[in-house]
Amino acid sequence: MRARRNAIAFQETGEGKYTMPRAGQVFENPVTGERMVFNATAHETNGMVLDIEFYVQPNVCKGLAAHFHPYFSERVEIIAGAAHYKVGRDELAAKAGDGVILPRHAAHIHPWNVGDGVLHWRKTTQLEKPGMRLLIDSAAFFESLYALAQQRKVRANGLPKNPLQTIVLLRALQPSSYVAGLPIWLQRPLFGALADLGRALGYKAYYPAVSTSLGQD
Repeated sequence: MRARRNAIAFQETGEGKYTMPRAGQVFENPVTGERMVFNATAHETNGMVLDIEFYVQPNVCKGLAAHFHPYFSERVEIIAGAAHYKVGRDELAAKAGDGVILPRHAAHIHPWNVGDGVLHWRKTTQLEKPGMRLLIDSAAFFESLYALAQQRKVRANGLPKNPLQTIVLLRALQPSSYVAGLPIWLQRPLFGALADLGRALGYKAYYPAVSTSLGQD
């Protein structure tokens, strides 16, 4: 089922047109003012590491809702600014120089800006064994959000305006990521059915975003 779903996703975008980000690519979100920089992707690390930096403007909504990963933990490093993040029900503070681990299976919300300046933070996914497909899906998810933002199809929190589009993107992340608060046994068939409807209406699991490279204006 997993292989078949990925084959469908590739068919939607066109074989050879799946332009997954590469190290050094920079993406801008004109709705939230965020910037995203890919330091390392599955291509450069043989499917072992996905390393992304985010620059978040003040007074921006939290963004991604609580979610969890069954197969990997995430390391978060605050490079500049002040942030809050959540693990389970606990809202925690982090400042420049802090590094935290978001454990596998633990519901969490990525850092959001609580300061007056730009929040600069880094998210690293380090797998225990190669997972090219998993990391490609994750990178494609983030790029697609920025692509939709560039098309002005997201809300102030950076998530798609259309809930079916959101479901299509989330379904493409399974089984590596799930929404918190809803049992996996329910999410799989529910999101699967809704994603099928969304794709039938023309919503895609991947959209290429306009990017630049480090060192360019």
